[in-house]
Amino acid sequence: MRNFKKHIGLFSIIILVFIVAYTAYFINKNNIANQSFIVNKQDISFSNLPSNFNDYKILEIADLHSMKFGENNEKLISEIDKLSPDIIFVTGDMFSSSQLKKDDGTYNRDYNEESLPGFQLLKNLSQKYEIIYSTGNHEEGIDKIFNGEDWSLRDRNIDNAYNRYINKLTDLGIKFVDNNYTTISKNGQSINVYGIYYYFLDKYASGQISDDSPDLYFLNNVDDTKFNILLSHNPTGAQILQDKNFDLVLSGHVHGGIIRLFNKGLLDPARKLFPKYDKGLYQIGNTKLFVSVGLGNTKFMRINNTPELNLITLKTENT
Repeated sequence: MRNFKKHIGLFSIIILVFIVAYTAYFINKNNIANQSFIVNKQDISFSNLPSNFNDYKILEIADLHSMKFGENNEKLISEIDKLSPDIIFVTGDMFSSSQLKKDDGTYNRDYNEESLPGFQLLKNLSQKYEIIYSTGNHEEGIDKIFNGEDWSLRDRNIDNAYNRYINKLTDLGIKFVDNNYTTISKNGQSINVYGIYYYFLDKYASGQISDDSPDLYFLNNVDDTKFNILLSHNPTGAQILQDKNFDLVLSGHVHGGIIRLFNKGLLDPARKLFPKYDKGLYQIGNTKLFVSVGLGNTKFMRINNTPELNLITLKTENT
């Protein structure tokens, strides 16, 4: 009996050592994976895509959260240059709001916005590519703190870190489409690109903004004779706004569910289980939704969920 207990104790120690060693290996493996990225290429076909936009290449950058791949993000820039996109769409959370937080819990209006890796990345890319940017909840969180709750009253002339971030990127030619839209053209044909504020979408979804509100003008006047793209940081925008004549919605926010098990995301950023739209292509009514798993991390480490760049190629059907 004594020998049996001794063997059981030894076996338990061996099992415990194995579990600890495997856990350390697993964490290290995922840490290494999270320091790299893959390119996810996705062709999406449409019957109403203007013919001149066939094979039009969109590079989506989502949820960088100030991640750096190589010094000054040189690996990211090199890969983007190899892909040679026609345009770059940024779908939010290029930095984390916590970066601007001071030790006393307040936020630093004097923070050096040019020190943000996302700023430097976009500054470099803006010299070579057209960039359209719709912000995420982290950008808007800082915007609300520095410039007020009401998006329509935010004054970009006030000197603070976020306004400098927006203004300097705008001066570089980057177009922001928060509750607004712009048009991109190719050989005489055009498509519209819209963007929506994260918290504005939340308020609309919860009924705090009525359908006849003047704040909805930019959405209620989407031209259904045009091909329309929406940049919505939160992928629920595709479902909430599926009657607004958007052909394609590009999103991020969910980080692929953070932990992926059996090809399904486990958590969304609000820590809700099994988010409905976590990665890849979905059909919602007449709208196609593409959700990027993004590039960066926040509080939780990605597991089985390598960061990614997304190259989306628009296709006319039957070509």
